[in-house]
Amino acid sequence: MKLRDLLLAAAALVAATLPAAAGSLVPAMNLRLDHGSVWQANTKQSVTEGFLQIHNDGPTDDTLTGWNCPAAGTTTLVDKDGKPLDHLTIPAGKTVTLSPDGLHLVLGGLLFPIERGSILPCSFTFTQAGELGGFLNEVKRPRDKG
Repeated sequence: MKLRDLLLAAAALVAATLPAAAGSLVPAMNLRLDHGSVWQANTKQSVTEGFLQIHNDGPTDDTLTGWNCPAAGTTTLVDKDGKPLDHLTIPAGKTVTLSPDGLHLVLGGLLFPIERGSILPCSFTFTQAGELGGFLNEVKRPRDKG
C-alpha cells in the first residue's frame, strides 16, 4: 500500500510540473506565412523577385535566419535599397511584409522560366519557430513607369 501511495504522489507531482516545464522549454510561437508572389521571368531573365507576409501572432519576437527557394541557384533577402540581409526580426504581434518597394527576396540563377501558373516552394528558417514552408505564385511583372 505504501508503494502505491508513493507512485500516485510521484505521478501527481510530475503532472503538476509538466505545464510549467513545457512553457519554459518551448516558447509559445505562432508564426505563419501568407502564400506570396513572384514576378514572371522568361528564358532570357535569370533573376526575379519574391514577396510574402510573415505574421507573428505569438508573444515573443522571432528571427528569420534562413531562406531558400530551390527553383533558383541563390535566394537572397534584401532591404529596400537592395542591400543583402543576414537576418530579419519578426516582432511579437506584428506582420512583416516583403514587397516590391521594401524588403524582398531576390531569386538569382533561375533554373527554369517563371511562367503563368508557376508555383515556387520556398523554406524559411526561424530561430524559435524552426523551418516553415511557403509558396510564391507567379504574377505579371509590372511595367516600368516612364
